[in-house]
Order: sequence, then C-alpha cells, then structure tokens
Amino acid sequence: MIRVLFASVLIVAFSFSTVPAQSPGQVPPKVDEKLQFKPLQKGNSVLSLLPEGGLWVDLKRKWVIADGEICLREGPLEMFACPQGTKEHESVVSVKSSARFVHAALLAVGAKTGTPVKFDPDYIPASGSVIDVICVWKDEKGVVHTISAQQWITKGRSKKTLEHAWVFAGSGFWTEASTGKKRYYGDDGSLICVSNFPTATMDIAVESTKDNNFLEYHANSSKVPEVRTPVRLILVNRPGEVTKKAPKCLEPNAEIFGDVKKWTEAIEAGKEPPKPKSTEPSQDK
Repeated sequence: MIRVLFASVLIVAFSFSTVPAQSPGQVPPKVDEKLQFKPLQKGNSVLSLLPEGGLWVDLKRKWVIADGEICLREGPLEMFACPQGTKEHESVVSVKSSARFVHAALLAVGAKTGTPVKFDPDYIPASGSVIDVICVWKDEKGVVHTISAQQWITKGRSKKTLEHAWVFAGSGFWTEASTGKKRYYGDDGSLICVSNFPTATMDIAVESTKDNNFLEYHANSSKVPEVRTPVRLILVNRPGEVTKKAPKCLEPNAEIFGDVKKWTEAIEAGKEPPKPKSTEPSQDK
C-alpha cells in the first residue's frame, strides 16, 4: 500500500518538465568528508525520491529529508531554501532537489496544499498544511547540531528571528508556449520563501514584500554555518487541518529537535535509528 501511494505521488513530480537543478558540467568544489551526511537506507517506510539520493521520505515519522548546503550567510533574503542553480544569491540553503520533487514528497507524508498568496484585489496570505523546517549540520569535530530554520533568519538587521512557520502553499503550473510542456513554478527557486511569492511551494502566511529595496528578512550570520557546509533539512508535517492563520514556529526547546539529533547520530554511526513515536510533537497554531 505504501509503495502504491508513493508511486502515485512520483507521477505528479515526473509529469512536469523543468530545467535541471544544476547546470550541466558544473563541478562544485569538494567539501570536508566528515561534514557530509550518510545517505538514508531505503526500507519499508523510508523511500528515496531521487535516483542519486538527496531527497527521502520517512512515511512513519511523516518527515521529508532534503540534503543541501549553505549558499549564503549574510545579506537580504527572498527565500530560505532554493533548488541548486536558481536563487542562491538570496537564499540561505540550496537543496539538491527540484522544488516539484519536494512538493511530491510532502504529499507523500500527508501534507495538504492550500493556496499561494494573492495580492489583487486584496492581500490574502498563503495557506496550507503547517511544515516545520529543522536544519541539521555537523561542526568541524563531526558533532551533530539541530536548529529551527527560523533561527537562521533575522527580521531586518535586528537580532529578532523569524517568528512564523511555513505553510504548504503548493505553487502551481504554467504551459510553455513554444513546446506545450507544463512547468512547475517553484522550480524557478521559490521553494521555501520568506518574501511572499505566488509561485512559492512553501511560504509564510504573513505579508512580506519581495521588493528588493525593502526586503524584510536577512540571513543570521551569527548563527548560519560557513558557506558550503552540508545541511540536511527535515520538513515535518504538523498534524491537523490546513490552516489559514499565521502559525508560529517551534519553541527552541521543542522535543522534536532532540528526536532529530538522536535519529541523525544513529544514522551517522551506522546504527538503527530509534523507533518513531506514535505521534510527533505538535504546536498550537
């Protein structure tokens, strides 16, 4: 049953063409091996969405796992995360996967799309299932660290970090006139946004301009690791219905951060991860 469900979600992703996430022939510089993460082992509940790895779903935990790296640690932001080869100059993390595959993975763990932001005739914020984003990385000694993605984003140049969680807006599709092929809007870079975009796969449900002269959010250089540091993003589907409110981010002491850390440490040690809890910790919306 699980594999039938997952196969149907894969069809959604593969049905729409897009540009590659990384330009052909582009060879990135090497990264210290001890900072890299081990690929997840596929099993009954853990499935890979990409042949080369870098995007998985854990159906029991209701997690999407996306590998990437730090691409910017100082400056204004339009996105928190983008697919490689798109919007690295205004995102903290670039991920290996195209946005449409992340969309498919979120569907596979039960997340529900809402609607992207609307501006005309009135502002209507994005809606959708609440998705918590947890960043995992290793320091020079190989010690695993976890933090909410919001802690890597400040409001303006202040020390105040992003207060809001993301919602699964779902982006959309357009048809290329010259070829008749359908394209997924989010593949242009708008994967996890902090400025409101009608093309966003995930967006914040509060008003945030995309005008370059008035961008509200910046990378938190005091906490973001060095550029090119490997990062594993854990996207967690909060239980509950699609929300039209502006959900708050996880508290820094939320239990799930410890769960993700133990899970990661077990994988890196080549051990069986702890069994998932029957219900993931949730947070009021």
